[in-house]
Amino acid sequence: MRRIAVWLLMASMLVAIAGCGSTNRSGDEPASGTQNSRAASETANQSSGGKSDEKIHLRFTYWGSTYEKEVISKAIERFVNDTGISVEGIHIPSEYETKLTTMIAANDAPDVGYLGPPMAYKWYEDGKLANIKELFMTDASSKEEDFIEGVIVRKGDDIVGLMNNLESYALFYNKDAFEEAGVELPPTKPEEAWTWEEFIEVAKKLTIDNNGRNALDPDFDPNNVRQYGFNMDIWSGPIEALLLRNGTQYFPGKGDTTGINTPAFNQVLQNVADLMNVHHVMPSRVTAKSMPAPAVALQSRRYAMVLDGQWVCNDFANIEGLNYGVGVIPKMTSTTAVYSGALGVIFSSSKHPEEAWQFLKYITDPEISLELFRDGLWMPNRKAYYTDEEKISLWASPGPARVEGYRDVLVDPIVNDSEVTSEVYVKNFGDINNILFPALDQAWTGKKTVDEVMAEIMPKLEPLLEGSIK
Repeated sequence: MRRIAVWLLMASMLVAIAGCGSTNRSGDEPASGTQNSRAASETANQSSGGKSDEKIHLRFTYWGSTYEKEVISKAIERFVNDTGISVEGIHIPSEYETKLTTMIAANDAPDVGYLGPPMAYKWYEDGKLANIKELFMTDASSKEEDFIEGVIVRKGDDIVGLMNNLESYALFYNKDAFEEAGVELPPTKPEEAWTWEEFIEVAKKLTIDNNGRNALDPDFDPNNVRQYGFNMDIWSGPIEALLLRNGTQYFPGKGDTTGINTPAFNQVLQNVADLMNVHHVMPSRVTAKSMPAPAVALQSRRYAMVLDGQWVCNDFANIEGLNYGVGVIPKMTSTTAVYSGALGVIFSSSKHPEEAWQFLKYITDPEISLELFRDGLWMPNRKAYYTDEEKISLWASPGPARVEGYRDVLVDPIVNDSEVTSEVYVKNFGDINNILFPALDQAWTGKKTVDEVMAEIMPKLEPLLEGSIK
């Protein structure tokens, strides 16, 4: 009965949405209408056996910035109002997996939540996560062919979770910094992307020391920099965005032959190290730790450009006085983009898996939880929102979080030229990174070359390079 009730709920919501029309979704809240809310509440009561006094309570864990918390909280509140199902949002902004591990150890696991793919695979094997295959396959509103490749994350025939959303990477920049330096803005068309050498030249023009000299000036002081031309966080996400720009990944083509420690792989890592140690356009890792978050750093002109995930659009849109733009990442041998996303998972201890699935579908539907997408936090996980003009306009029309060029840089490449992140299919992905990135600190500080670092750690890495998860 519960599963039938869930079908009825989604059907009633879709009918209500169709009645409202897309033109009613220009405000802060997508129009759901009194009829939609009433129908959802009635169906939710059916889901609990028709007993209105039997309150269903879900606990949902998630991470993110202060702005993300605000947007997610609105979506939760609307779900509660529409369905009558109580949801407690538990925001864990830092050390997410550590704190979630503690909750599970105390038999206090949530019903539903975010999880990174490496930990999701591990916890699924440990029996901590539910197989959502039956929920997915018996749901008439969820067809596998509707989703972007890689969104449905499998372990054999089982479904471990679904990406709640997609995320991709871009160059974000302070327009005023470019104007003052007299530098042309970054291109937005992938085919017009800067070469790596052109990117370095621009970054040098935008790197200014305390005496007002840029990094092209022979008297430039790299030890006293007022504005860096560029910065990026160093972890697997943005690094893989650059790896694909050089035609490689951890395991290219989802195969069993690794790209790690190949010339193309090592070149990307060395290029990043050289931005810090040779060109001085990017702060050292020690200096970067003292810098504010990307939105504030751009606004305060500590950086002129950052390579970051599109989720920062939500933060950028909420920073007063930030005149920002978006451009494509520079190319080396390729313009292929990468996309990723946090998984939505259901914990095996949940007493309400059907309602947890219902909640996941609700918040990941752009036509229901519109502000999660329109306001810069998420990108949709279904193909139609990248190919159907009406659906694209729902979430990617120009606005504070969708500045000029956004569609060229971040929307169209998803269906034209992109690859899913390695973390959803590479075996031992987390363990590989736990060896790789600490060792690379020696390259980031300039103590060793990337080739030297890789030669040292390959004996530890090789047993972990087992290829793709089947």
